[in-house]
Amino acid sequence: MLPSLELNSEYINLLPPKEEHKLLKQEVLNVSGSNPGDLYCLLEGDTVFTAKTLNAVQQVLDELSSLEEVKKPLSPFAFITVQKKGTRLSTLPLSPVQEGNIWTEEDARVFKQRLQADEIAKGLLSTEDGNALLFQVALKEKRTDQAEVHRKIQDIVNSLSSYAEVSLIGTPLFEDRVLFYLSHDLNRLLILCMAVIVLLFYLAFRSKRAVIIPFSLSLIALVWTLACMVLLGYALTVVNIIVPSMVLILGSSYAIHVLSEYYRSLTADATKEDRNQQIITSVTKISKTIFGACLTTIVGFLSLLVCELEAFKELGIAVSLGIFFCALLSMLYIPALLSILPTPKRKDLRTFTHGPIARMVHALSLRSVRSWPLAIILFAALITSFTFTKQQVKIETDYLTYFPKNDQLIAQSIEFAQKIGGSDPHYITLTAPGNEKNYFLRPDVLQQVYAFEEELLRSNEDITHLLSFSRYVAFLHSVHQGSFAIPDTPGLLLTLSRLLVVVSKQMDHPILSSLISEDGSRITLTIRSFDSRYNSWESLESVQKLQQSIMEATHLLPDNLAIDDWGVGVDALRMSRSIAEDQNRSLLLSLVLVLLIVMIQFKSVKTGFFALVPTLTGIMGNYLFMYLLDIPFDVVTIIFASVTVGVGVDAAIHFLLRFRSRQAEHPALPYEVVVAQTLEETGRPILLTSSALILGLLVLLFASFLPIRYFGLLLSFALLVTTFATLFILPSLMIALHKLSAKSRKRP
Repeated sequence: MLPSLELNSEYINLLPPKEEHKLLKQEVLNVSGSNPGDLYCLLEGDTVFTAKTLNAVQQVLDELSSLEEVKKPLSPFAFITVQKKGTRLSTLPLSPVQEGNIWTEEDARVFKQRLQADEIAKGLLSTEDGNALLFQVALKEKRTDQAEVHRKIQDIVNSLSSYAEVSLIGTPLFEDRVLFYLSHDLNRLLILCMAVIVLLFYLAFRSKRAVIIPFSLSLIALVWTLACMVLLGYALTVVNIIVPSMVLILGSSYAIHVLSEYYRSLTADATKEDRNQQIITSVTKISKTIFGACLTTIVGFLSLLVCELEAFKELGIAVSLGIFFCALLSMLYIPALLSILPTPKRKDLRTFTHGPIARMVHALSLRSVRSWPLAIILFAALITSFTFTKQQVKIETDYLTYFPKNDQLIAQSIEFAQKIGGSDPHYITLTAPGNEKNYFLRPDVLQQVYAFEEELLRSNEDITHLLSFSRYVAFLHSVHQGSFAIPDTPGLLLTLSRLLVVVSKQMDHPILSSLISEDGSRITLTIRSFDSRYNSWESLESVQKLQQSIMEATHLLPDNLAIDDWGVGVDALRMSRSIAEDQNRSLLLSLVLVLLIVMIQFKSVKTGFFALVPTLTGIMGNYLFMYLLDIPFDVVTIIFASVTVGVGVDAAIHFLLRFRSRQAEHPALPYEVVVAQTLEETGRPILLTSSALILGLLVLLFASFLPIRYFGLLLSFALLVTTFATLFILPSLMIALHKLSAKSRKRP
């Protein structure tokens, strides 16, 4: 079953586009939902416009056209331009060479001249200066061997590298890189997580069984989890690629609790019957902690079910299943193994109870009780800092930033975007009031649209190229009348629009026919952008800026037009808003549910709020950490708060359970003494489980994708803070509130 677990490289469509935008894409671009995307090849250099290079380009285009997996490439060779003959306009190919003939240097000179004179071809099939060539390869339906198709195209295109500088980019290639990094990270992170678990357990217990038992438990739980993912039809994506690592890491924490309790209650000279009874006693005693920790962690992950992104829901379910398996195995599998293994050696038990970790925990417990006012001050300072930084952390959905910075494809894509704009354009579709036919063939209407476009270009420096029906008409008018403008007479406008239809049919490509619908009731503007501030073709700020420019220029358009702006950038902006809302919903839900669970478990409202103190401290600390290091929220890090709620509360539950038990056993002891004794008893398992979680999560720093690295760093830091809060801030608040309560009782 496990070999059938798939890797899904579709990261752009984590949040599917709106249904109306999907329909627009199909109608305007004539592209189905299963279309894998287009590839763009840019040729640059001093020898591009030579007969030798153009002959090689023609051969490459012929080879690409012969592939059954691709559509006919859009290239300058297939583009139709116009010229004036007498008082009429006539069409002619940009290429002076007929199919099957050989290019000459004179042909190359004429071709370059025509290309540089065509204002539409420049920026669309060349750079704005007309000194480079660009052709577009449209892929057909997505196949199971899509990566092999891409490699075939790359091999063909790379044959041009001896003639010019070649750049091949496009969404399909990004998905190939995602697939490569996912498979690479899956193996590497699993191996590193396993190594961390083995090392940590050996150092903590100095015993082979303490390594074999938790390691085998995590491995079994992982296999079961992956099998469930296969049964549920889940694939590993850039979001849930962390599932295997999370199961391994979290599973080990339950094993630590069981083994710690076992080592604490065991005597070296116990008989087999006594040892079995001690195993039962240990597991029974720790079961409340494991049950509470398991339930709250599952609630933290299942809170992701309220998210809009399907990938978050799958992550929540998959990790929750893994947590359940780990908890179940810790209560059944570990006791079974311990019962058949020999009793630990006396020196191992003494190391556990009197070793360096035990001495450190003793010192920490005393320090925590004595320094409670300082912990309260630190907590108050953190709350103040969180209030300031909460709204300062930005959200990042630009997928270029997710890849390693030294990735060659990323470097090529940024260079491409600087010269041409991004490979994923921004579209603006204008629809006539009441879908009136031939509405955009009216001179007054088209002049207003043209003024709208000019204002966009004037006000927004990010726009590198704009293609539209009005600009094509203005280009035809410039060839015919000498001025780049919209004609004043309906007759001339109609003539020019008919010429566009002729050109579109001769090209046999939807690039120009997509500019206006057949009935003239809808036009679409295609915009390419590059954001030099963030060195990306369309950052969220760039999309927002373009939408702001559209809004501010809307008054130039005719009244009652329907305006739809759509494309990958718009989807990314919607996803950024969605993941922010997802975080707020899932965080609030997880906090409320965890609070209810703890309140029910302890039958105390006050204890429920006490349990949330370390978790809230960790979340607030992380906001400050993200602000100081300029770490953004993204498709993975956005879930850290919900995960922190589920995982960070475990140590607090363990501490509070033992505190209540010890207080019931020794009611005469002073409150501070009970707190100190509880810290000394629970400190070791809390430190060990936290260390296992933190070190295991830090393994994610070796991931290829930046969001996964950030997630490992942020959750590690959050758990570090929650551990500190459990051992210092929570006891300090308890002592402070106890003292206030005692004073109030003494008042008359």
